[in-house]
Amino acid sequence: MEALARGLDAALRGRRVVAARTYSPATVQGSVPLDAAVGAVVEGVERRGKLIVMRLGPRLTLVTHLMQAGRLGLASPPSGSRPPRRACAGLELDDGREVRLRELSTTHRAWMRLVEGPPEDDPAVAALGPEPLGLTADGWRRALTEPPGVLHTALRQGRRVAGVGRCYASEIMWAARLAPLARTDRLDDAAWQRLATAADRVLADAVEREERTVTTDLPDKHTRVTAVHGHHGEPCLRCGTALARVGFRDYELVYCPACQTDGKRYSDRRMDRLLR
Repeated sequence: MEALARGLDAALRGRRVVAARTYSPATVQGSVPLDAAVGAVVEGVERRGKLIVMRLGPRLTLVTHLMQAGRLGLASPPSGSRPPRRACAGLELDDGREVRLRELSTTHRAWMRLVEGPPEDDPAVAALGPEPLGLTADGWRRALTEPPGVLHTALRQGRRVAGVGRCYASEIMWAARLAPLARTDRLDDAAWQRLATAADRVLADAVEREERTVTTDLPDKHTRVTAVHGHHGEPCLRCGTALARVGFRDYELVYCPACQTDGKRYSDRRMDRLLR
């Protein structure tokens, strides 16, 4: 998302919106119609948490959440009367290209919302915690212990720290050698420092890597390089121990028992139910 925001910012800054198209009305939220963006000039594109925020002059902000299956990028405007495949909404620019939101899933959870005012006036943006890159050990401690919680859950709550999803939460915990089910109020000073250092390294490396392939469009198939996420049963890259997992309803948590939990293996709830 950070790589996409940077690529769109470079491509769109200074461009004027000449047309707005709503292909799927349910995707466009809020009380301000997308047509209100016509005539506005793009002042910049940035990421806040998992949101793509486009500043349209001094009075408008376009906020987009891709959820799991949304895709945002530059495309050619439609050539006929039929809407482009999977298109949800789009803004045509004065150079002939369209900033288009697409949805790969049939659930249509991605959304776009035009807000009158700065980004902070959007409720989704206002609810976000601090950005993780550059956050100090004390900043992480405050964010994840007020109130206390389970580490892997707290890391993914945007109101605490913005933009850390399942994948990078697992990567950060592995890099910091932290137990995923540890209580945040029981971590010592050394653990918080390891968390801050690991988060900076994992996320900075990810942004640098993604900028090589993601510029002005998020591709339909997106492959991320990970150490633990998606590698259950494979050897840990650090110690060689087989990676373990905890299965939840719609995702799995992968960790190294030797590096992160002192040899303890968590109960895999999904597998336990199958064996009953």
